[in-house]
Amino acid sequence: MKRRSAMMAALGWTAAMGSKSASAQTPVPPVGELKSLGQDRYQLGRILLDKRGRSFSVPGRVHALDKPLEYLATAPGGMKAYETLFEVDTFGTEFNLACILIGLERDPKQVPWQRFSEPKIKLTGQRVLIDVAWTENGKRRQMSAAQAVLNAEAEVKPESVAWVYTGAPVSDMQPRFAPDDTGTLIGFIHDVNCIIDSVDTIGVGAYGSIRGNPMLPPQGSPIELVIQAAASPK
Repeated sequence: MKRRSAMMAALGWTAAMGSKSASAQTPVPPVGELKSLGQDRYQLGRILLDKRGRSFSVPGRVHALDKPLEYLATAPGGMKAYETLFEVDTFGTEFNLACILIGLERDPKQVPWQRFSEPKIKLTGQRVLIDVAWTENGKRRQMSAAQAVLNAEAEVKPESVAWVYTGAPVSDMQPRFAPDDTGTLIGFIHDVNCIIDSVDTIGVGAYGSIRGNPMLPPQGSPIELVIQAAASPK
């Protein structure tokens, strides 16, 4: 019953967001129907959710490889697509709903959104594990999101990168959910329009140093982005 109540609350939140955007010039795409696949697994648009495992995956493609990057994932046609590694088949409200359905909540003690871009700010919130997977020569390949965005010149160790759910806090000051307009889903420069961001910024002050891992498949290749809520520290 608790799981069902949480799910209905999340769906109610989405309906509220939809009513806010009704008067906007560009309509928000309809959120996909939440279909049960059994054993606590669901489909939401193109997103596949595993509520028991507190994870979901969304298909997409390699988008901007070997180009200066500031974002990990964008919705199709996003404003920052030209500097985003992956384009995934969802949009802001739907992606955020998937985050809520696996138990992610915004940290009430998060640094104010006006301070996100200040130097040396560390973002707080529920930790998220992110992987990217693809098929190569008939075999499944997988690497962490940190490995995926980094190249040798970045001089950043993948194990030092951590991700948190921020929930696009600037949306509190907007008439509708900001990522529906910007397309920004996951970033690493502390963009208040992102739903997930890195605890510490990556590549800020050295634009062009982050260009993606050359071991990724070519631009346009299909990938799957896997998001999992990390276990809470004891």
